[in-house]
Amino acid sequence: MTITATARQAVKPGAEERLDALMAGLERDIRANEPGCLRFDYVVSQDNPGERLVIEEYADEAALDFHRNTGYLAAFIPQLLECLLQPPVLESFSHAAAKTVLPESCFHVGVVVPDLAEAVEQYSKRFGIEFGEPATFEIPYLEQGGQGAPGKMTAAFSRTAYPQYELIQADGDGITSVEHAGKVLYYGVWERDMATRVKELEAAGVGVDAYFRPAAGETPFALITAPDLQGVRIEYVDIADKPAMDEWVNTGRYPGLEGR
Repeated sequence: MTITATARQAVKPGAEERLDALMAGLERDIRANEPGCLRFDYVVSQDNPGERLVIEEYADEAALDFHRNTGYLAAFIPQLLECLLQPPVLESFSHAAAKTVLPESCFHVGVVVPDLAEAVEQYSKRFGIEFGEPATFEIPYLEQGGQGAPGKMTAAFSRTAYPQYELIQADGDGITSVEHAGKVLYYGVWERDMATRVKELEAAGVGVDAYFRPAAGETPFALITAPDLQGVRIEYVDIADKPAMDEWVNTGRYPGLEGR
C-alpha cells in the first residue's frame, strides 16, 4: 500500500530563495534515484508565504525507508534546518482503501516533422496545449548503421502530462531524416540500467537504429530500436536525464544535460 508523507516548513524571513533552491536540488536527486517515489510536490501557502508544504507519495514502506537512508537526504537536512524557524512537522498517511500502483508506460511520443515551428503551431491549436522552447541536443557520438560521429537533434516537448509530444525537426539522412516524417517515430520510455538493457536487446535479437553515446564504445545514454513486428520503435532514455527533461516541460526552458 502506498504511503503519503508530508513535511510542513516555517521558513526564516529572507531564507525563502535558498530553501527553494535546496528543495529543487532534492527533487532532482529523488527523481533520478528513487523509482519508488511516485509523487513529489513542494507548495507554498497562499495564506502565509513563509510556509511551505512538501507532499511525497511512496510505493511502499521499503521505498520510504530507502529515501530516508539516502546520502543526499542526510546532506540536505542540516542545510534545510538552517532555513527554518523550527524543525519541519512530519506526518505520514496511508490510503483508507487499497490503492493499486500502476506501472509507468511511455513518457513521450516522438514525431519527426518537416518544419518544427509550423508543427508546434499546428499541434498547439489542434490540442489546446503549449510547447516549451525548442532545444538542440548536441550528441557527442551518434552511432547509426555501425558508423558514428557527432550529431544533433532539435526538438520541442509539449508542456503536458505523460505521454508528452516530442516534435523533432527533420534533419540529415539518419533516424530523424525527412523520410520518417508524418508518423510516430518512437515511443520513449525511461531506462534505469542502460548497460543491461543493451545486453538484453542483443540477446533477444532486437535491432537498434541509433545509439546516443558520450563517446565511441561507451554505454549509450539513449537508444532507438529498429521497428518491431508492428512497425514500432522504442526509445530508451537514461533515467538520469529525467530531472532536466522535467524542468524543460515544467518551465518551458531546456536546462541542458550534465556531462553531455
